[in-house]
Amino acid sequence: MEIRTLANTERGTLLDLLDGFDLPDGWRGRNYFRRYMDYDPSYADENVWVAVDGGVLLGGVQIFPRRIRVLGHAIPTGGLGALFTLPEHRGRRIARLLVEAAVDAMVERGMEISLLHAQRQDFFAARGWQGWTSERSLLRRVDPNALKPKGDLPTSHEIEFAVFDRERDLAAVKAIHSAYSASRSGTVVRDDDAWEGSLCLSGNPIEEFVVARQGGVTVAYARCTLLGGVLAITELGRVEEGASALASLVADVLAERDNDDLAPRGVSSRELRSAVMLPAFDDLQLTVALEHRGLTSHPIADPTAMLRCLNLESLADRLDIALFPDEGPARFLERILPRDALVFWPADRF
Repeated sequence: MEIRTLANTERGTLLDLLDGFDLPDGWRGRNYFRRYMDYDPSYADENVWVAVDGGVLLGGVQIFPRRIRVLGHAIPTGGLGALFTLPEHRGRRIARLLVEAAVDAMVERGMEISLLHAQRQDFFAARGWQGWTSERSLLRRVDPNALKPKGDLPTSHEIEFAVFDRERDLAAVKAIHSAYSASRSGTVVRDDDAWEGSLCLSGNPIEEFVVARQGGVTVAYARCTLLGGVLAITELGRVEEGASALASLVADVLAERDNDDLAPRGVSSRELRSAVMLPAFDDLQLTVALEHRGLTSHPIADPTAMLRCLNLESLADRLDIALFPDEGPARFLERILPRDALVFWPADRF
């Protein structure tokens, strides 16, 4: 058996293999992973490792090169995903060999952290990754007047909601994303190519992308899709004074639609939008503004994120942080990126 990178002529064969992937939300494996070949600007055959025996692809894993923010620095990071082995060949340590090859490649290519989202926590924990459990919030609308702000908050008439239009809104949304995410460790840094990929890949398969304007200026945005059959906000952002506008926009996400493109067959818009999942992030002003709009928040643990420090010395040098005596990669990672400080927008998932 040979462990090597994917040949260009094997892309179709790899997609046939990944069609056996058990995915939620009605996806076929080949269709889900084909999108990354087509739209992820970081995709390259050399980022895909496969196990081949007698010309047959038995399994594969993919590296997703990213840069994530840690303490204000953009850290070269290797996302890991699409790990799959043919059922009839499991038990031959193929997954372990694939992951080891991918890790060696990430280190050689200068990646200092590896990030993944996994159900098989024990498998990856045994290979150096640490669970990075974060806390999401389930928002519920408790009364039909939830959209009406109270007190001296701006009224809904002062805030205009609109569907995202790339010609009109993209520049403003990019600026908001850059500023809002800059202070949050774990968010992915996006250049123009990465933004193009994000616009194609964030829907599952459909995305609801909405913006809020005040005085004709875009001051907040939110992106939504279905994840595991649940309405989820996959990313949001606001200008410094836009907490009230973003809260109104989030509340509007919970408003029933006449023609709801996100509602699955047999599910009414009212049922779908009775609650929405928020990603883990910190924004006290937004939290207060949401409470003023009659929205209740229920914390829910998300244990899927896992991190591994791939190059301790290089990471410490980049951050200009001295290592403690006998401090290993795991302890250093916990020091610079506490679990409750990790913000990873699901819009960047892979």
